[in-house]
Amino acid sequence: MNKATIRLIFLLLLSVAAFGQKFGYINSEFILSQFEEFREAQSKLEVEGRKLEKQYYDMAATLDSMQQEYERQKFLMTESNRGIKENEMRRLAEDIQKFQVDKLGPQGEFYQKQQALADPVLKKINTAIKKVGEDGGYDFIFDTVAGNVLYAQDKFDLTDKVLKELQK
Repeated sequence: MNKATIRLIFLLLLSVAAFGQKFGYINSEFILSQFEEFREAQSKLEVEGRKLEKQYYDMAATLDSMQQEYERQKFLMTESNRGIKENEMRRLAEDIQKFQVDKLGPQGEFYQKQQALADPVLKKINTAIKKVGEDGGYDFIFDTVAGNVLYAQDKFDLTDKVLKELQK
């Protein structure tokens, strides 16, 4: 954050506080580390990620092996066999690229699985934050991880209350 943005946030907080507003803050990293559903989703994603990574590296190793063997034997092969091997390597290279896009790309299978597992968890957390805010009469709840709090007393930390709400 630049100095002008920090000053603006600080002035906004001071002006709002002057009208008796109630502030609170949370630590989203701590909530995520303590929320069992998030840890389970993260664990599933790690397993899926390792599986996809292994598939990718296996394909890349196969291509590398094919290329090395081709380089060793290309002068002994007929022109027809060289063409066949070159086509096999080209197809495998294309398959690897397609795998990267379809499985690992920004709209790929892994990203979609990440969204499917994370969205319900994040929705629960946001619902719990909203409930704590409404029940506690808070006007604002900031996330210390996002860097939106310049100063906060510990008595305003709502992290434990949000966790308790999630565990209900």
